[in-house]
Amino acid sequence: MRQFLRRLVSGLLLTAVATPALAQSLYHVARVVDGDTVVLRGLGTVRLIGIDTPETVDPRKPVQRFGQEASAALRSMIGGRDVLVEYDQDRTDRYNRTLVYLYLPDGTFVNLEMVRQGFAHAYVKYPFREMARFRAAEREAREAERGLWGNGEGNGALSAAAIQTRPSTARVWVNTSSGVYHCEGTRYYGQTKRGAFMSESAARAEGRRPAGGRPCG
Repeated sequence: MRQFLRRLVSGLLLTAVATPALAQSLYHVARVVDGDTVVLRGLGTVRLIGIDTPETVDPRKPVQRFGQEASAALRSMIGGRDVLVEYDQDRTDRYNRTLVYLYLPDGTFVNLEMVRQGFAHAYVKYPFREMARFRAAEREAREAERGLWGNGEGNGALSAAAIQTRPSTARVWVNTSSGVYHCEGTRYYGQTKRGAFMSESAARAEGRRPAGGRPCG
């Protein structure tokens, strides 16, 4: 009997770990701040897990290329609607924003859809359980040249093929905190708190992305 109870408790614990808790209540989207940050009524400012979009509201930076499009895409998807919230292992980021996965009532996975449609990069600096799916979605978007990975017609984006295959020996400064690299002569070249110099090709090989989406070499 004791062994049976021990196995039963162990099985319940494993099930609890393997099955993430999904909030049963819906939150109303009060405001879309930008492509990866929204304000939910009753929860406050939340950051979408696993994605990163160009800046549009940081007062220290100019509006980045494709930032407005990313914000508009998220606003079109969830603005003024109710969304279902799910959490991962980390509940807040360093700015004390709540980290969330968002779902529409029809099951649409908002975070993943932003990456799949090419409006966001997969943000893989910190581990999260959906990382493999997000990486795959970004590869799909690159190969299809969607959004950020487009051919530059109308939005100034560089094609995925050009980014990934064109060799470059340009010396870049990698912000090791954000994973973004900066070209020589630009504002943050050698100026971020944490970083390292390397060739642009080496930076790309490590999965770093160019600031503003434009390679140097």
